[in-house]
Order: sequence, then C-alpha cells, then structure tokens
Amino acid sequence: MNQSLTRVVDGEEQCLCWQFGCHGKSDATYEPASGQVGPFDRDRQRRLKKGETFQRLDRSGSPREYQGLVWRLKSTL
Repeated sequence: MNQSLTRVVDGEEQCLCWQFGCHGKSDATYEPASGQVGPFDRDRQRRLKKGETFQRLDRSGSPREYQGLVWRLKSTL
C-alpha cells in the first residue's frame, strides 16, 4: 500500500507531494509522494531528479516535468 508522508502545521494536515509541470499548462499538478526521492519512471527504470521529464507523455500528449517536493494541504488533493 502506498503511504504518503504527512505533517500537521497550525492545526492543518499537510501531505508531501511531487509537483509536476506540463508543457502548455500554467497550473502545476500534484501527486502524494511515497518518499523524499522523485517519482519512479518505469521506462528509465529509475527515479526522476528535479527538472527531468517522464519518457512517456501524459494523457494530454505532453511531457510531465518533475519539479520537486512541496507540502500541500491534504484537503486540496
């Protein structure tokens, strides 16, 4: 089971997330992180580093770029 990392700040629960940018979109997307290393790219058989893109395109046909770790309110995911 994929457990995400959480913390409580000022009474609000936050979740550690991987942040992704997608070419042609102004808003970043977020996925709960399973650890402090980048997401696993199955095609490359390794974890991505900040600034790298997945080998495969996302559903919209654009490459997703890994932009690092951020804490997000759990209620916004």
